[in-house]
Amino acid sequence: MAYFVIRVAPRKEETFLRLSAKRVMEEGVEVLFPRRKMEHLKGGRRTQVEVALFPGYVFLRAEQGLPPSLYDQIRTIPGFTHFLRQGGEISEVKGRDLDLLRHFLKFGEITPTSQVTFDENHRIRVISGPMEGLEGQIIHVDRRKRRAKIRLDFDHGVFTITLGFELMAKTESVS
Repeated sequence: MAYFVIRVAPRKEETFLRLSAKRVMEEGVEVLFPRRKMEHLKGGRRTQVEVALFPGYVFLRAEQGLPPSLYDQIRTIPGFTHFLRQGGEISEVKGRDLDLLRHFLKFGEITPTSQVTFDENHRIRVISGPMEGLEGQIIHVDRRKRRAKIRLDFDHGVFTITLGFELMAKTESVS
């Protein structure tokens, strides 16, 4: 599978997804818009919402490569800004970037919250979920809002994402 990145206008990802789905599907390509579940606290009430995992970006997944005819079709869709390129060519996501993308996509297009605990030194310990394996990249934890900021290093620069977590009760180990 080959993955390609499209930059879209801010907060226009869902519109782009809806308008491009049929055109892209005809070419055997799938449009992916990864989102994350977050808990918002407003007026003392907690509500679940879905927000973009990578704001301003959508991904194309193709069996082989990107069909040349598809480029012209996609750039006419409202909200399209550009394909990410490297050396003047539309670049395929590879290496560590591909590993990170697959890490989040393995949970589906909607990334759930992670289950965590805190140790005696108030450090976060991920039990399961999308933050698993990314503990070393967590740069800030907000226990009240149940969110963690994670720094991801991509080829095109550093990206910070915020993921929600669910606090699990500590389990005592039996000796």
